[in-house]
Amino acid sequence: MENLYLDRKQKTTIISVIATKSGMGKTTLIEALIKIFKSRNYTVGILKYDVKKFEIDKEGKDSYKFSKAGADNVIIASAEKLAMIQVLKEKKTIEEIVDIFGNLDIVLIEGFKNNVYPKIEVHRKDIDNNLLCRRPDFSAFNFKAVASDEKLAVDIPVLNLNDVVSIADFIEDNLIKSNSFSSTDIHRK
Repeated sequence: MENLYLDRKQKTTIISVIATKSGMGKTTLIEALIKIFKSRNYTVGILKYDVKKFEIDKEGKDSYKFSKAGADNVIIASAEKLAMIQVLKEKKTIEEIVDIFGNLDIVLIEGFKNNVYPKIEVHRKDIDNNLLCRRPDFSAFNFKAVASDEKLAVDIPVLNLNDVVSIADFIEDNLIKSNSFSSTDIHRK
């Protein structure tokens, strides 16, 4: 299906996919959404928050040696992909990280619960009966829907977590086409 609404001059649509805890299905949902949006000719970026100190470089590899020697940035490149390892002098804001993506149609964020971007909360009744969208420490305005495996009494749309096409349609109709919130809506320092 050709995407008639795709305009490369359009701002990047940013959507945060969050949950109360691990195991709710955020990664599974995002993986399925990527495939659907790619089939609709969107360019897609993913920002994954890792609370642990992750390491993508392997000890003994040249790139690891370059980083350990003090290089500020190391880029590993092949004909198919590239990765950049950047040593941070200070923590980057989510807005600064999103800017690294450049001109993409959609950036899906997994984690980073306390951000200003539109949120879709993932909920599974067997994992946790709490909802972030009900908590007073989160802005209800930023919650656009809950993707759940049960019916919920909330003031925002409840999407069937097991019907990813309808979730993608909701995102496309309510966030991408309207571009209700984008990377350029954030005040930069």
